[in-house]
Amino acid sequence: MLTLLVCASLLLHVLTFIAIRALQSNIQQQETRHQTDKKAYEAMLGSILDELKEENDRLLQADPQPREANTKKNMAEIINEPSPASEEDTPSVSDYTPPPPAEEEDQVSMSNLGRVLQLHDQGLDSTEIAKQLGMGKTEVELILLMKKNGENSRKS
Repeated sequence: MLTLLVCASLLLHVLTFIAIRALQSNIQQQETRHQTDKKAYEAMLGSILDELKEENDRLLQADPQPREANTKKNMAEIINEPSPASEEDTPSVSDYTPPPPAEEEDQVSMSNLGRVLQLHDQGLDSTEIAKQLGMGKTEVELILLMKKNGENSRKS
């Protein structure tokens, strides 16, 4: 019996060792793949950055005037420029009157229960009510029965 338990334990240890080794190799493969992807992304971003720097240098060489002088000159022109709208062109605030609110009527729709009870009070039987409302006859009869039982329980 003891030898059987030792053999089972040994077998489980071997299987566990194999599983751990397989997981470890899988992790190492993923790490190497991650490193190669990282290097490829860094190379790609480096080339894009170099292209941007070259384009920036070309633009700076093409435009000999510094941008700061242009912006200062433009700001001075904007400050000294008169405003396009004068006070006479703008309408007075006191002339404004808000439109009257539109009155909307509340729409109330009756539930199936209310419609069944209304039609029953008008004298229709359960078959006619069911046809008119598109409901089942037993459903209408159940509603009417519940109403009748509710009235009886209130009386007693």
